[in-house]
Amino acid sequence: MSWHIIGEQHPHPHEFLSDVILGLNDGIVTTLVFVLSVSGVSRSDRSISLAGIAEMLAGGVSMFLGAYMSARTEREVKQHQIAVERHEIEHEPEEEREELRQIYREKGFSGRQLAGIVNHLTSDPDRWLNSMVRDELLLRPGEFRSPWEVGTIVGGSFAGGALLPIIPFLLSVPNGQVWAVALTLAVLFATGAARSRYSHRSLLRSSVEMVVIGAVGTIAGLVIGRLLAAR
Repeated sequence: MSWHIIGEQHPHPHEFLSDVILGLNDGIVTTLVFVLSVSGVSRSDRSISLAGIAEMLAGGVSMFLGAYMSARTEREVKQHQIAVERHEIEHEPEEEREELRQIYREKGFSGRQLAGIVNHLTSDPDRWLNSMVRDELLLRPGEFRSPWEVGTIVGGSFAGGALLPIIPFLLSVPNGQVWAVALTLAVLFATGAARSRYSHRSLLRSSVEMVVIGAVGTIAGLVIGRLLAAR
């Protein structure tokens, strides 16, 4: 018997936002800490830039692989759950029908109305499976995103974020440390503002939270740089 899951036909912005925030924030803060630490030891903008780019590329690849494997594992787990549900519908239909009946009873349906809903949903194999996937497993087929897509978004966001603290050293701007910190905090503030559109937090609170994270990274980088320079 060939059954299929009917998926979402359009993406939702918040599905990508968390991946972008994860990669961007990690790339900016990690690289800021790194370049500030290196600049505490070396005064050569070229050396700092090369070290920062190496960290950016290595981190981007690492984030891509980690996000890819995480998304792939999550997808495989969900597919296994659906396969189990399909098997149970085929071999234990009465138990599955009762589970569906209980689900809709808890939603407030009863009597002939409840019986009609259950009969309608179980009269078609695809409809039955989709009902169990959504109502029992609480899964949306549209959540089955490509691991390659997730890995690319996270890895690319990391690399894009990591490049920002390196730019002042690439351009040999005077007071590169100051500009790296300023650029990082400005982008973190803007990222926090964008994040507030998809959460219950206010724009100011979300932005300040991101800036505080960057400030902690700045302090950590300066402290590490001082400790290394003192050796």
